[in-house]
Amino acid sequence: MDTQNQEPKKGKGTLWIVLFLLSAVMNIYQWRNHTTTINTYEQKVDTLVVERVNVEKELSDTKAELEKYRGISANLDSLLNEAQAKIEEQAKKIKDINARERNMASLNTKLKQQLADLQMLRDEYLGRIDSLLMANKQLVTEKEQLTSNVESLSKNLETTVATASVLKTEYIKVQSFKRKSNGKFVETAMGKRTHKLSVCFDVLDNKIAKQGDKTVYLKITEPGGKAVGNRSTGSSSFKTSSGEEVMYAATTTINYTGAKQNVCMNYEEQQDKMFPAGTYLIEVYIDGNLSGAGSYTLR
Repeated sequence: MDTQNQEPKKGKGTLWIVLFLLSAVMNIYQWRNHTTTINTYEQKVDTLVVERVNVEKELSDTKAELEKYRGISANLDSLLNEAQAKIEEQAKKIKDINARERNMASLNTKLKQQLADLQMLRDEYLGRIDSLLMANKQLVTEKEQLTSNVESLSKNLETTVATASVLKTEYIKVQSFKRKSNGKFVETAMGKRTHKLSVCFDVLDNKIAKQGDKTVYLKITEPGGKAVGNRSTGSSSFKTSSGEEVMYAATTTINYTGAKQNVCMNYEEQQDKMFPAGTYLIEVYIDGNLSGAGSYTLR
């Protein structure tokens, strides 16, 4: 009888153990599922945070990178204004997506797409900026070349005008005179009897030359190559347009009006000095430029 009562009690104990074990297994299973769900959620949140950070960084970096080119040219500034406007549009889209989208997976996908769009936008405008910079560089090169050409043409023109404005003389006529005891002069062709040379010439008309007072120098060179001149009678020296120091026999000032005019100049030796025989070189300078030349022979 006691043995029969003990067997049902033993069966009930075993059942309770089995139920306890099943309950424990179920609790462990539910806890693991809950933990997995939490981990998955946290991973999704972390991924979403990373995407948001990436998008915000791309926005900031793109703006900063494009702004480095501002101020180079008006065309480039206009292009940068256009780029920044599109970036602001993109930033507004991202803000709207963050505010409206509740599904994390969908939000993550959209943020990734916005990041790709931003990178594409940046690359597009950087390419356009590079093309514009190359075009500007070419324009600068062409401008420098054009400026150089203009300066060269200007210098050539100045040289041409300066050359064309040099006054010219022709029909140089030389006469030699002897001084008589009464102080009057009579013409002679003998060098040993000559005290004075008179040189007359025509200054030709020139429409380019500047009008006004012009300094005329008369240079006379003896047969031996020495410049004729006496400082006691008014001779001195002047510098030519090329910087050469030249001794002149006589000088005068004329009022040049652009029209042809005749000029006469005289050089007189001292009382006891004569002109040696031979051929003399006669040169006329006006404002430092050689205007004309001729020769004259004394016997």
